[in-house]
Amino acid sequence: MKAIRIHQFGDANTLQLEDAPNINVADDQLLVRVRAAGVNPIDWKIRQGYMKDVMPTKFPLTIGQDFAGEVVDKGKSVTQFAKGDRVFGFAHGAYAEFAAAPGSTVAKIPDGVDFATAAALPTAGLTALQIIRDFVRANPGMTILIHGAAGGVGSFASQIAKNSGARVIGTATGDDIQYLKSIGVDEVIDYKRERFEEKVHNVDAVVDLVGGDTAARSYGVVKRGGVLVSTVQAPDGAVAQRAGIRAERIVMKRNSADLAELAQLVAKGAVRPRMDKTLSLSQAKEAQALSEEGKTEGKVILKVA
Repeated sequence: MKAIRIHQFGDANTLQLEDAPNINVADDQLLVRVRAAGVNPIDWKIRQGYMKDVMPTKFPLTIGQDFAGEVVDKGKSVTQFAKGDRVFGFAHGAYAEFAAAPGSTVAKIPDGVDFATAAALPTAGLTALQIIRDFVRANPGMTILIHGAAGGVGSFASQIAKNSGARVIGTATGDDIQYLKSIGVDEVIDYKRERFEEKVHNVDAVVDLVGGDTAARSYGVVKRGGVLVSTVQAPDGAVAQRAGIRAERIVMKRNSADLAELAQLVAKGAVRPRMDKTLSLSQAKEAQALSEEGKTEGKVILKVA
């Protein structure tokens, strides 16, 4: 089979399209024919070696984790899927014609949802779902400020929060402002022209997808008893305590049930992934460069088959 692999850490030139051995799946895994793979920042961070201390690596390494495709075989302990099922989720080495995926991190693709859309969902979508549902606990009447609201996680979080009945304020700039308005964000603050803390006060929650100075300025706009959630850095517990708020950092947890919930939101039209380019598997270098350089306005997808 064809796969995008690396034989050492480094820049995008380490990505090679080459023949890789056939995959034998474990008892708890599916063998999937990959139709589309989502490109995420974590992919090029792994390629560069940023994650080597927390994710031990053996070379050659097939890159990628978000996929959509079809089940072609399965381990004996996997009972919830059948051969031919259209599925999406997290796989080991998604930039490939075939990949192994734990049954516990895969869900069926609803009718009417195509492979490219499904491949755009797992990492960013599940992160957003768990932030809004589990940490913010969004419900009607709440006001949520989302920093980086037009980005990968932010665009999902904005739509999921709106679907929960919350009022959403997003920070963005440039063309992203109009995008946020198009998905129903109630108020958009241009962070290059305005300071959000001068316009926003006593919100129920802040979702911080930016970090740094933006995060530091956010504690003061959350009402007592509210919450600040970050994906990028550990919150300052002492500052949060003085402000009388809960502050947490989220690490997304992969699981089938949340993937299925996210897919149903997409199927009913409540959530739409923000899509950019679809490239071929052989264009993986270009795809990762676009992500790494921040030159995308939405998800980049690799069409595999």
